Order: sequence, then structure tokens, then C-alpha cells
Amino acid sequence: MDKPLRLEIESAAYADFLSLWRQGKFQSQRLGQAFYNHFRLYQLSDQTHLHGLYEADGEKALKLISSVFQIK
Repeated sequence: MDKPLRLEIESAAYADFLSLWRQGKFQSQRLGQAFYNHFRLYQLSDQTHLHGLYEADGEKALKLISSVFQIK
């Protein structure tokens, strides 16, 4: 059985997001929520692999991001 393809995000875009996160630009949002909104993941028709990301925070969000996305 083939492993599902991971979605791709450019490393520069991911680094920019993390920089904004560290600067506190996503006030009152969880890390997963901020990532989801920043990259407009709500526009994806298939949300299957994103389950739980919006609700996740901290280490859990980072683990979900790395399991779903390939940073290139």
C-alpha cells in the first residue's frame, strides 16, 4: 500500500510563518489555527489529512504539520 502524498510548502514561506508566530502576529490563536488560516487551508476541498490541525497547539501542532506537509 502506498503512503499518501504529503502536501508541499516552500521552506521560505514556512520560515516566514514561524517568524510571524514568534513575533506574536497571531494573537489569541493556537499554532495549528494560525497555520491553517495563514496558508488558507480552508480552501482545500479535501480536509481529511488536516483533521485536528486547527485545534492543535504547540508541539502537537508542529508534529501534525510535519506529518502532513513536506517543507521544501
